[in-house]
Amino acid sequence: MPHSTNTESLPDAKKDTASGGLKPCVGYALMPEEIRQNCLVFLHDILNSASGLQGFLELMTETEDPEKLKKYTMNSFMLCDSLVEEIHYHREFLLSESEQLDPVFEEARIQDVLEFAVLKLKSHKVSKGRTIEIVETSAESISTDKVLLSRILVNMVKNAVEAVDSGESVQIGAAKFDDKVRFWVHNSSVIPKEVQNHIFEIPSSTKGKNRGIGLFSVRLLGENALGGHVWFESTPEKGTSFYIDLPLMP
Repeated sequence: MPHSTNTESLPDAKKDTASGGLKPCVGYALMPEEIRQNCLVFLHDILNSASGLQGFLELMTETEDPEKLKKYTMNSFMLCDSLVEEIHYHREFLLSESEQLDPVFEEARIQDVLEFAVLKLKSHKVSKGRTIEIVETSAESISTDKVLLSRILVNMVKNAVEAVDSGESVQIGAAKFDDKVRFWVHNSSVIPKEVQNHIFEIPSSTKGKNRGIGLFSVRLLGENALGGHVWFESTPEKGTSFYIDLPLMP
C-alpha cells in the first residue's frame, strides 16, 4: 500500500535535474551514529537477499529438470518479495526517523493482520522446526496503517522465533482494553538483564544472531508513526512478551 511520500522527502536525497536521478548522499560521515548503522544493516540485508536470488537464477540456467526449475523459480520469487520488503521497510524507517512518514489509517480486521504476520514467518528460514500460533483475538478491528502494523508484528514475531530453539513455540495475540488494542508476542526465552536496557537500540554490529534494526524500528514505527506504546516483560517465570498498545482510533 503506497504512502503519500516521494523521493524528494527522503533524508539527504538531492535531485539531479540533469539525469532525473538522485545524487549520492555526501553527508554520511555527519549522520548520527544510529542512522549510519541503519545504512550498514540495510546494505547487509539487501546484499544477502540479492546474493541468494543470484544463486537461484544461476541454478535455473543450469538445470533442465522441470521439478527443480519450478522449485528454483518459487524460491526466486520469495527472495524478490523479501528484497522489496526490505527496501520498503528501511525506507519507512528513515522517513519515520525524520518524522516525514505519513501513515494511511483505515479500518483493519485484527484477525487478518495476525494471520498475515504468522503466514509471513512460517515460510521464513528462521521458523524451521518452530511453531507460531494465534492464541487470542478478543478485539475485532482497529483504525490504523495496516502496512506498518503488519511490518511491526512480523518483526516482533521474527525476534521471538529467533530466540527459541527448534521444537518450541511462539504465541501471538491481540486484546481490547479501554480505548486501545494490545498486540503481543510471547516466547519462553529470557532476555539477560544486561541486554534488557539496550533492547530497543540499534546493535553496534551487523553480525550475529540479533543483528539488524528490528526492535528499534518496532518502537520507532509503533510510537512515532502509529501513536502507540511499545514495551516488553522478561522473567524466568513467565518468559518474554513484547507488546504494542495502539489506540482504536488515531
